[in-house]
Amino acid sequence: MMIYNEDLLKDISEKQLLQMSDINGTGKINQDVIDDALNDAISLVESFIILPDAPTALLKKIVVDMTIYELKRKNGFIEEIDKELKKENEAYLLKMSTGRLKKEIDTHSNTLVDKKYTPFAFSHQKRKRIKKGGFR
Repeated sequence: MMIYNEDLLKDISEKQLLQMSDINGTGKINQDVIDDALNDAISLVESFIILPDAPTALLKKIVVDMTIYELKRKNGFIEEIDKELKKENEAYLLKMSTGRLKKEIDTHSNTLVDKKYTPFAFSHQKRKRIKKGGFR
């Protein structure tokens, strides 16, 4: 699963990303720190589920949220709302692990089935079962 800085910047500002990743005080975004936080987030997600090749938007959002959480944790910026968001994301992951939430985009949903192979709910026979004889 690929998460880029642009995905992180949808949730936080560039200034916040700079503050959380610039450990050495160079004034530049440190990509190694971001990659380390991303790997920690992926490890957490993989403790619940196996990451699919085509993740849903929810799963991608969970990985982004957990990456931001890991960046904040490494710098000591964690607040109560961040802990609640982590618990909520873990609940989603638990639902994905039990199969109640989709974790992968279904790419086979556009498959067409030939009409001659589709069964009908009721198949009627042309024979009628009415006796035309007398009552005896």
